[in-house]
Amino acid sequence: MRERSRLRAVLIGLVCVSVLSACADPDTNAGASSGRGEPPRVATSPAFHGPWSDWFTRIFENPDTTSAQRDILADGIVTDTEYAGLRNDFTRCLEDLGVSVVLDPDGGFSVRADGKLTEAQVTTDAVPGCEKKTVGSVAMLYEQIRRNPERKDESLIVVECFKRHHIVAVAYTVAQYDKDLADQTGVNWSADDVRRCVQDPLGVVGAP
Repeated sequence: MRERSRLRAVLIGLVCVSVLSACADPDTNAGASSGRGEPPRVATSPAFHGPWSDWFTRIFENPDTTSAQRDILADGIVTDTEYAGLRNDFTRCLEDLGVSVVLDPDGGFSVRADGKLTEAQVTTDAVPGCEKKTVGSVAMLYEQIRRNPERKDESLIVVECFKRHHIVAVAYTVAQYDKDLADQTGVNWSADDVRRCVQDPLGVVGAP
């Protein structure tokens, strides 16, 4: 059963608010109310710097971010080793539930249950639950920084990639891309060259 590729979110328009609204870790009280109508406690983040500093701050201060995830974010860098560790934790979490995982280089993954869980239980319970406890929004942040380290305009760099690979005409504009993206028109969005440009517009990640 194919689950979701994180970078595939770009195909339907990456919305920062939805990306950063990580769900609560059920093993922590970070996002829990006191039961007296009080708002969840919010951690105060370090002073992050750089083009992705607002993402670091939002994820760090999200009351649902775990303490382990905050430890990774605290220095303003998510390293390759930290990212790999999170994904390994995610894999182990699912394997403990009887779900095998194959991780893709682009940040996506595929899963297969051993029969103890239904497909619905895997997609609506097991996968989201393990994501909350392990990768959270930190893995998505790492993947976005890796593919666009200077945080250049997303639409512009995809259009430039389309043109480099002769997917669209030279006159094709960012406005046209935004409309085509919203409507899923204009180009063959399932074509390999289109997917590569969307997933890795600057050619810095490698083939998915």
